[in-house]
Amino acid sequence: MCFSADMSLGLGLAGLAASSVTLLDKSEPLWVRVARFYAIFHFSLMEFIQYFAYPVADQCGYGTNQFLSELSVYHISLQAFAIMPALATYSSDKTALKKATITGVVLSSSFLVFSFLPKEWQLFEVAPNFIGNMISCLFMGKYHIGYHIASAYGLLVTWGSLFGLAISGFVWKDNWRIASYHFGMAIMTLFMPQWVFGVSTGEAAAMYCFYSIPITVSFMPQFKRFFTAPEAMQQREYA
Repeated sequence: MCFSADMSLGLGLAGLAASSVTLLDKSEPLWVRVARFYAIFHFSLMEFIQYFAYPVADQCGYGTNQFLSELSVYHISLQAFAIMPALATYSSDKTALKKATITGVVLSSSFLVFSFLPKEWQLFEVAPNFIGNMISCLFMGKYHIGYHIASAYGLLVTWGSLFGLAISGFVWKDNWRIASYHFGMAIMTLFMPQWVFGVSTGEAAAMYCFYSIPITVSFMPQFKRFFTAPEAMQQREYA
């Protein structure tokens, strides 16, 4: 499993290699390659953050932990922008990539703005255990590094990110294959660790090992024939 600094480093390096292979897929238009490359690259960065977090876990509020915690805030805020365009590249709708990029920018920009607002501003006075009215910190959980993310409107950030990760792909025409796959993987990543291991949402979200390999594989060119809508396959020239 990936419950160690070395495994996080290994997955991060594997992600960099996979993103490079994806970017070099010359049978795809440039912006399709860029969208898929950035999705893999973005999640590889999470593994590197966790790798450097292990030696300073629980040192909340100062030094390297504070710096990595702030990076984590921005990283999570940008998830919608990272994943939504990549999911849209498998649709038969030629405008899906542009629309998904615009939507991802709007969502992620909103989440970034929320991170600078007073963290006491929360919907329905809900006390979250992952994103919301708390001090940003990377902590050592039961099995793995976990996240506490300070942000206003934590519920909107949490569920907005889940929409970007797992649901947005269903919006686009003939895109049920990749959308269904990512929906299933997101459920396995965000909820199965809580059900099976009894960890907090913040630690479950950090158990990226459940998701890193599947998400990397799904966006790599070797598997695009399976995930791309048949209607879109007919419109493209594959090597």
